[in-house]
Amino acid sequence: MRRRTPIRWTMLIGLSLALSLSLSVALNVVSISHQVSKPRPSRAALVANTYATVAHVLADVPGIQVARPFETGFTVYDINSAMTQFTDVMGIQWGPVRAATLNIRLANGQVVPLDLASVLSAQGPPYIELVQGVTGGGAGASPFMATPNSSPVHIGFAVHNLAADSDALVAAGFPRIATVNVPGQDAFVFALHQGPGNITIELFDAAFAPPGVCDTPGSPFCSSD
Repeated sequence: MRRRTPIRWTMLIGLSLALSLSLSVALNVVSISHQVSKPRPSRAALVANTYATVAHVLADVPGIQVARPFETGFTVYDINSAMTQFTDVMGIQWGPVRAATLNIRLANGQVVPLDLASVLSAQGPPYIELVQGVTGGGAGASPFMATPNSSPVHIGFAVHNLAADSDALVAAGFPRIATVNVPGQDAFVFALHQGPGNITIELFDAAFAPPGVCDTPGSPFCSSD
């Protein structure tokens, strides 16, 4: 007998592709509108529309230019179960699961070793990413923590100047909540930022981006230099 898909996963999976598509459209609209004027959305509008919120946030931060989001990521409690659910409901196929222990610098400056496992959809870009994080040494509050009832979402953008762009988001009031710790560098490989309405924005170094993002001329998913 076919197993019923939990309602929570059905909602998450149904939103995953809509996130990327809707945000791509929103970014194009914001880009055009900013050539005429830069109306600042109300707080209620920011909370009500996640996709437009991220578009407005990035468009309003001086010095940052982003292309379309290259991935929608879910931090999951059980990566194997999540992969199965996405495959059963949407036919998503997956690349290999990659695991590593990384020293992650959190928002409070604490550096903790985190055992991370991640996988990208075979379809893409835009990709679906699943991340399962297990703390090592007691990380406390970590953006890589999920529960059976909560799967935090992040929206990923490839950039060529990760540290500078990440610092610009911090200066604009959106704290950096996680990055790979490398002494002397503000951000390395990726930087997760807490946006308005508890939205997580990921800036990802274009040099490490997956296939089709920044290795293809004219890619709509790669920011300009």
